[in-house]
Amino acid sequence: MRYPVLGTALLLSAAIGAYSAAAHDHAVSRGRLVFADHQKPVVRVLDLDSGEVTHSFDVPKANPGFAAIEGGRFVAIKTGDDAGTVRVLDAGLTYESHGDHMDVEKGPVRLTDLALIGERPGHVVSGHGRLAVFYDGIRPWEGKSTAKAILVAIDDLAKAKPSLTEWPSPGPQHGIVVPLAGKSWLMSVPNPDYVKGEDRKASSRPNGFEVLEQGRKGFSRTASFNDQAKPDASCKLYHGHAAAGPRHVFGCAEGEGGGLLVLSQAGGKGKAAFTARKLAYPDGRRISAIKARKDARYMVANYGSSAPYDALLRVDPAARSLTAEDVQAVPGGQSACQFELSGDGKRLANLTPDGVLRVYEIAPAWKEVARFEAVPAFDCQFGARTPTPSLAVVGSSAFVSDPTNARIREYQLGTLKQGLDMPVEGMPANLAGSDGG
Repeated sequence: MRYPVLGTALLLSAAIGAYSAAAHDHAVSRGRLVFADHQKPVVRVLDLDSGEVTHSFDVPKANPGFAAIEGGRFVAIKTGDDAGTVRVLDAGLTYESHGDHMDVEKGPVRLTDLALIGERPGHVVSGHGRLAVFYDGIRPWEGKSTAKAILVAIDDLAKAKPSLTEWPSPGPQHGIVVPLAGKSWLMSVPNPDYVKGEDRKASSRPNGFEVLEQGRKGFSRTASFNDQAKPDASCKLYHGHAAAGPRHVFGCAEGEGGGLLVLSQAGGKGKAAFTARKLAYPDGRRISAIKARKDARYMVANYGSSAPYDALLRVDPAARSLTAEDVQAVPGGQSACQFELSGDGKRLANLTPDGVLRVYEIAPAWKEVARFEAVPAFDCQFGARTPTPSLAVVGSSAFVSDPTNARIREYQLGTLKQGLDMPVEGMPANLAGSDGG
């Protein structure tokens, strides 16, 4: 195996020195990278300036899932235990923008005492200074619904006892809660056919949303987008959400009335504060995951008829329509697998099951600009028992874990060269990425 097809591996000291000296008149910290182990129940923190693992925290099970939290300081850890515990890691990072670069300050690292518990933790979403963890709950034929969301202010995560709000879902669902501007939250509405529990083939995915305002006496509904008779006020079989500025984009079913629901928060009060429209898919396929970056024009989603999704879809939420030119087929008909946008939203890193990391420019047209043989080929299917590499983007760098060879590698999305190539203990798997944006 060759590393890489494009670019040359750099020594750790050379990479850091060149990065710091070339652009700035002072040393710029590169921050930290959080990663899990495929075999051992442990979460480790890698210092990107020294290339050393500086902290290690025990967790209940190997290879827990991560969710980056707005601001870049905290990381949510879905531990995978039977209690459905979600922990919060304080990575100790704070960010300050200086126009041409971002300064990163390193504070203490700690696993906070906060432990959120519920049945089947699913989507973890943050924004507008708040965090929501959604628990799908038990299946309706298993008993009374336990679906809920736990809401907390991000600034409170550093406190010994953060103030928590629990929102009980009207029924079990593979749902989502999204923080909106002001004191509003977007809550998914359960699929009534699933809630009844009579048809075990009914989807747990929701079909619409409500906007609730949080007040002293609880939650009050201010807007509804749950009318199945109106394509621009519903989202059948929702899965996939991303936000950029005031716009939120949700992946809905394919077919008649399907597409992407684009919800914009424009000000005002009640339903007048929101506008919604449906952006049709270019053809008969659909998305299930979508990525966005702050202030970037385009989002990118996976795209396909069913799993595995074998294409990428460029989405301009302000566009009147999407066309075939917005679609990029994954080479070899492979799964889109793992993909992340660069910090400025202009390039996309895509790690596919053949072990290749491809870098694309996404506008004005899709264009592959770099290709790296990053890791050995791997199984990208959900629940794969063999080690699965992970992709995370921090600013202008993509990091790829290689559990087979016990390394974490960096690929620079600006210079299109390989950067750091760091040996680490164990079998590095899931990565948590954040740039403080």
